[in-house]
Amino acid sequence: MSANIRKLVPPSIKRPVKDMLLRRQLRHAIKTIGRLPAGESPSRQQLIDLISGWSNEGFAANLEYLEVVAEHAARTKGPVLECGSGVTTILMGILCGKRNIGVWSLEHYDEWRQRVSGVLSDNDIAGVHVCAAPLVGYGEFVWYDPPLAQMPDEFSLVICDGPPGTTKGGRYGLLPVLGNRLRAGATILLDDAGRPAEAELIRRWENEAHFKTEIRGDRERGFAVMQRLS
Repeated sequence: MSANIRKLVPPSIKRPVKDMLLRRQLRHAIKTIGRLPAGESPSRQQLIDLISGWSNEGFAANLEYLEVVAEHAARTKGPVLECGSGVTTILMGILCGKRNIGVWSLEHYDEWRQRVSGVLSDNDIAGVHVCAAPLVGYGEFVWYDPPLAQMPDEFSLVICDGPPGTTKGGRYGLLPVLGNRLRAGATILLDDAGRPAEAELIRRWENEAHFKTEIRGDRERGFAVMQRLS
């Protein structure tokens, strides 16, 4: 379709067509990754296709971070906890589902939770629990209110991309609220580690528990790989 013709098409028609094409692209990307053998990580191009089909401009996980999430999801030995749902939820659902590893994702935006849950359902991705977890006050910080009684006693991997940076205390609440379910050997993948608030968060967690931390990526899109040692 030429540029001149596209200008003549009203937005009321263009938007549904675009949404349909994105859904088709997303389904194709999910099926392609779903055909991989258990334990194998997707290629960079497969992840690019997944991000493109997800189409959450400005908020979808950056590619390098998504590659590391995929690598850990493909080999984690126990349940996964995710703080904030999105394209990573879809990716982990595919990779962890191949090995019957459960994924528990905490989400406080109901509309967003419904979108993620809808994609999981439409593409037959099982084993993912997208939990309605409102943000509540814990005194010095605000964090998710997780369904603790329903969740596993131990998590091997945490994907930490929420709550939003404007939340009181940011992402700090993970350790005081669920730190007792992160045993030695558990890994936290913390996005946005280049931001000052996340850099301070890492220092606080390291002061309160024994972590080995590696910062990857640039200052703007950096992330941390934190392994709990004890």
